[in-house]
This record gives sequence, structure tokens and C-alpha cells, in this order.
Amino acid sequence: MDKKVVNLIDNDESLEYVLNDNEMLIINIFNNSFKSVDIKTTQNNNSYVVINFSGFARSDTTININGNVLGNNNHYILNFRAIALENHGTVNAKVSVNENTKDNEVVEDLKGILEDGTLNFMPILEIDTSEVKAEHYATIGHYPLEELFYLQTKGISKEEAIKILKKSFLFNLFDKEFLKQINYGKEQDE
Repeated sequence: MDKKVVNLIDNDESLEYVLNDNEMLIINIFNNSFKSVDIKTTQNNNSYVVINFSGFARSDTTININGNVLGNNNHYILNFRAIALENHGTVNAKVSVNENTKDNEVVEDLKGILEDGTLNFMPILEIDTSEVKAEHYATIGHYPLEELFYLQTKGISKEEAIKILKKSFLFNLFDKEFLKQINYGKEQDE
């Protein structure tokens, strides 16, 4: 299987990829401040798409992520993480699977943490076949109180504990190579 990895940092360009048979595409995106972005993928047969998108929503923004599954034996996985620091963010995540296709798998996993902003997730699955495994998750909340409490019992201040939770939440999607590119050790959102 031919594999392509796309790593983008603070990039607000729209993306469009068409995967031919037996291709794999991994898109890793980290944005310190989301802008409006459109991402579109189209899969034929025996292909694999993973989109890992993570970052901060600091201003009003809309993210549109569209996956089109046209053939058989495809995998589409979307992992989206956002922390809403200010204003409002909307994420439209739509995957369409054509009729008369078989053995496809679709997973949408959208998670958000609210600080002083809001998030609206719209996970949409348009499935025109019964021969598919499809799942979608959408969770929006606040920092886990148990984890904050645990870190504070170890002598970590609340502010430092929140920084640790932010890093864990936003960066756990990415491999070591991409973490080096986004300078994992550098403090994000001071």
C-alpha cells in the first residue's frame, strides 16, 4: 500500500485528496489558532484515511471535513480535538458512503474542551449501504475534575495542571516525529 503523510502546523489552507486503489493517507494538523478550513477526501478501493486535527479555537471559525467513500474495503478515521479559548467554533464532519459498496469502516471521534468559548460539533454520516461499519462520537465538556484534583494532590498548581491536561488532550493524536515538528516541549497557549 502506498503511504503519504501530510503534517501541517498553523495552516489554514483548504485540502483535497483523491485516493486511488491501495493508497494510505495520514493527515496530521495542529493549529494554535483555528481558521476556517475545508478538508475533502475521496476514496476508491482498498484505501485508508486517517485525519488527526487538533488545536485551539480562539476566534469564530468553521471547519468543514468531508469524506467520500466510493468503493470497497476502505477505512476512514477522523480524530478531532479542540479547546475553545474564546468565541465560537463549528465543526462540520461529514462522511458519505456510496450504495452498493462493501466492507468499509468509518469512525468519527470529535472531542472538545470549553474554556471561555463554545463549540458546535455536527458529525454526519450519510450511509447508503448496509455493508459498512460506522461509528461516530462527539463529546464537549470541561477539564476532568478528577484529573485536575489528582495533579494538584501531587503538588502541581491548578494553572500548571491545566497546561498538562491541555498538552495531553491536544497532542495525544500525534506520533513523535510530528510532535518534534510542533515543538512539543514548547509551551502552547501561555
